[in-house]
Amino acid sequence: MRGVPEKERRETALNFLRLVKLEKFADVHPHQLSGGMQQRVAIARALAYNPGVLLMDEPFAALDAMTRDEMQKLLTEVWQETKKTIVYITHNVAEAVYLADQVLVLAAHPGTVKARIPLDLPRPRDPLSSDFVAMQRAVMEYISH
Repeated sequence: MRGVPEKERRETALNFLRLVKLEKFADVHPHQLSGGMQQRVAIARALAYNPGVLLMDEPFAALDAMTRDEMQKLLTEVWQETKKTIVYITHNVAEAVYLADQVLVLAAHPGTVKARIPLDLPRPRDPLSSDFVAMQRAVMEYISH
């Protein structure tokens, strides 16, 4: 709310709901939304504050595989539109390679980076391409050793 007039708050909310493709559900209660839709609302709500960095910790872990794939595509679209820095934490290597510009593999010692792997794959990324699979293997090398 932060002193922002109600009309401006509503416009901001609707803009971000439109960005996550939920403008038709602006007047629906959260408990009436699916898990994927609730995640979309969470992304819109976070972006409405105009943060410098968006921190996402395993945001799609509880979603079914199809919804997770849709959310990954949506997050890529949101990033392309907003250009926000997103720190995305995941244990899913394929998801990391799909979403990231670089992957940091953390060591067992807290706060220690074991590897920094830049991902120089064109977008949109094809999870079935040989380059995508090769990047997954490169990341896995650091995880398994």
